[in-house]
Amino acid sequence: MTPVLISLLAVAAPAANAGAGTSHGTAEVFDKGEWEVGVYAPLRRGMGNGLEVSVHPLVALLSPHLAVKKAWSTDGAWAIASRHSVMYPTPLLRTLAREGTGGIIVADAVIPPTLASDHRFIATTALGESTDLSLSARAMVGAALGESDWPSIDMPLSYTRTAAYRDGVATAAGVQVDGTLVGPLFYRVDIDGWWLPNSDATWATEVKTTVHWRPSDGFTAQAGGTAVIGEYPYGTNWHVLPSFDLIWRW
Repeated sequence: MTPVLISLLAVAAPAANAGAGTSHGTAEVFDKGEWEVGVYAPLRRGMGNGLEVSVHPLVALLSPHLAVKKAWSTDGAWAIASRHSVMYPTPLLRTLAREGTGGIIVADAVIPPTLASDHRFIATTALGESTDLSLSARAMVGAALGESDWPSIDMPLSYTRTAAYRDGVATAAGVQVDGTLVGPLFYRVDIDGWWLPNSDATWATEVKTTVHWRPSDGFTAQAGGTAVIGEYPYGTNWHVLPSFDLIWRW
């Protein structure tokens, strides 16, 4: 696996595994002892007492991280949960700072030790027997522990998710709809709007659409794409990126 691919998994995982499993992006939390893992989706485990932990094993080799999801309320019309993660992206960023193949940051970049955290609050409600609506708010916070001088990563998805590493903060709000198409076919539409108050380019909109085939509770195949339109330091641009994943749950 090339450093570029690892970087995309690390900073664009929410798009790469959009629709992964049955509860990604919703307030649902795994029961104790439940596991899930995908080709691109992270490894997740239910810990009991409304807690779920997750990590991406390959990404963790160069960007150590850990996420915890907590269910706060499952009664009433809305289920409420929050997801909090901490990460140390410095080894990954330094690996990408080189000339030639695999380099997407200039080789002479000054990348200090950097700590970051990602906090999301999610509320999910049923719109009908087969449709759920999830609303989310997200804030990423980063802190560079030393002199810092490296350029932004002007790539779709990556720019917004690395903004907090360089500029201290990135925020987003999202709307997600999950529903049934027919039989074992399901769909997910996820719209996220980003606001980067301290960055040279301050906004982006991502629309992720996926179709899932779930022949059983233990397996999901999903395919779709992400449309991104946003502002970059060089101007406004748009991209359409495909996505595919195979997810196992037990």
